[in-house]
Order: sequence, then C-alpha cells, then structure tokens
Amino acid sequence: MSSNSLDVVPESDQSDNEDLDQSADLYYAPPPDHVTGEVDDLASLTNLNPETLLKELHVRYEANNIYTYVSDILVAVNPFKQLPIYMPEIMHKYNSKHRYEEKPHIYAVADSAYHNLLAMKKSQCCVISG
Repeated sequence: MSSNSLDVVPESDQSDNEDLDQSADLYYAPPPDHVTGEVDDLASLTNLNPETLLKELHVRYEANNIYTYVSDILVAVNPFKQLPIYMPEIMHKYNSKHRYEEKPHIYAVADSAYHNLLAMKKSQCCVISG
C-alpha cells in the first residue's frame, strides 16, 4: 500500500472500521475493580465518557455524595435538601490537608485557594458556574 491518503480500503476492512466507530459510542463498562459511585476523582477512570460521568454522578448523588472531582474541577450536584456537610467539624477536617486526603468538598477548594494565596502571595480565583 502506498502512503497516498486516497488509497482504497478493501470492503472487508471497511466493515471492521465501521464496527469500531459504532462501538466507541456504546456505554463503557468500567474495569472489574471499579465500584460505581466510589471514585472521588473521575479523571482516574480508564475511560471517561458522558455516559460514565453521568452514571457516576447519579450514583454519588443518590448516596448524598454531592461533590466529585474531575481532575482539578470540583463538580457539585444540588441535593435539593439540607445535608450535614457544612458544620464546623467538617470544615476543620479540610484544614491544611491535601485535596485527596479527604472526600471531595468545597472546603477543600477553599483551603487550597487560601494556602496558595499565602504561599504565592498572589490573588487566587475560584470559578463557580451553574
């Protein structure tokens, strides 16, 4: 086969390529050691696609785990009810801890911004979008 981009792909090869394209859109089954809803950072999943993201967020929401990381982003799902996650003792759990030492929480983001402010001596910014 030449390196020309206009090469013709044999008919048998074309059907194989179509199968691959169609299967890429199917729901991704996570590895066996993955328990749905128990991953605090979805970026650590092998394959993060819209279906996996929504399923993980839904399962976490049902368990009242409204905060989830996706790498450096904290995703919050409105629980539409009061949860006991904003008490002073919860806030103190996040004081001077690395982000992954505790469950995802807005207090971890606030603590990180505060410590970066002190360390860098520069203003910090948190983007909240909804």
